[in-house]
Amino acid sequence: MTIIPTPVPGDSEAVAETLQAADFDELDTILDDLRTRFDETPQWEFCEGFMAALVCCRRVISPTEYFSVLLDLEDDSETPLFADEAQFKRFFDLWMRRWNEVAAALNANVESLDDERAYQPEVMDLRGA
Repeated sequence: MTIIPTPVPGDSEAVAETLQAADFDELDTILDDLRTRFDETPQWEFCEGFMAALVCCRRVISPTEYFSVLLDLEDDSETPLFADEAQFKRFFDLWMRRWNEVAAALNANVESLDDERAYQPEVMDLRGA
């Protein structure tokens, strides 16, 4: 069975820092790497929606509970999902920074979606593709 370390949300060093395009690229790169070991690893767009649903949930769900669902860690695979502890920590740090952004945006009192405090999902724009 694949086991991930139990993350502690307070351990994330830069939770107040807004994620930049390079950070989202890094998340995509990590997810691409995970996909080499487990092809059912979701794309970031799915992760973003999953995260927003968790933020809106009526009860707090711990990372150890939701990561096992998101990354399908319920199987009996002996292959570790993350390449190493450093990769997991980086993924979790980026995840928590985004979590805090999403939570703040969804809790903001906004009158218009044009308000910069409104939730803006980070999804790929395929309109020009």
